Amino acid sequence: MALRGLPPVAFQQRTNKAVPLFSYPHEQPPPGTLDIQVTAAPTLSLLYDQLSDDAADGDLDALRATVDIATDATVRQAQQLGGYVAHDQRAWPCRLEITPIIHPVVPGIPGTRLHLHLFIGPTAVAVNDGLRYEIDRGALDDVLDDLYSCFRGSIEYHTSDRFRHLELHWGPPRASAPFEILNPPLHHGLSSNDYFLEPCTGLWGNDYEIWTAPSAEYRSNNLERQRRAAQRPWSGPAHPEERVYPFG
Repeated sequence: MALRGLPPVAFQQRTNKAVPLFSYPHEQPPPGTLDIQVTAAPTLSLLYDQLSDDAADGDLDALRATVDIATDATVRQAQQLGGYVAHDQRAWPCRLEITPIIHPVVPGIPGTRLHLHLFIGPTAVAVNDGLRYEIDRGALDDVLDDLYSCFRGSIEYHTSDRFRHLELHWGPPRASAPFEILNPPLHHGLSSNDYFLEPCTGLWGNDYEIWTAPSAEYRSNNLERQRRAAQRPWSGPAHPEERVYPFG
């Protein structure tokens, strides 16, 4: 994948200090805001629904806390990897203005569909001179797949820890597919093999520019890997030895 961000200026220290863009739900993002939407595993939404149906309040609180941890990690990832403003044809480290929102539904898709919105301001203050410039959108575009991997990976790790009493395990439901919850066997309840998020307009319609993570290139490559993997002798759910058991 060709990089689209500007060349970073030499010898400038990056920062992991993003700042809030606006106060949700009392305020609305300012004009020009970028809405990066990061998909989560659909089986996470099915787990949420199952815990809600079972009135498992303690487990629901643990799940919400897990998603909050993953959200914080993804905001830091956006800042650390994509936190640049464009000035003098160079990318200068800045403190991005980011407000994350966990949203439970996508219009047109039935049921719960947990996903993350990162609302990022169109300008930010550069670290080196304290002045405000337009953000380097190319730098953020370059790290969409990293944001997706960070959000998913954090959820997979921490749910495996917090839900050991459910013997929760993650793994690919098909060869080369993105990880889903295989135990409990929630993946059997998925209605489609294409689990990536469609753009969500459920907060402020089409008022803001929407990017989805992972990128279209990532999705295309993943579907091609699954297609090739399906032609191998073993193409069903992951063998137990391939599943994620990070805590034994």
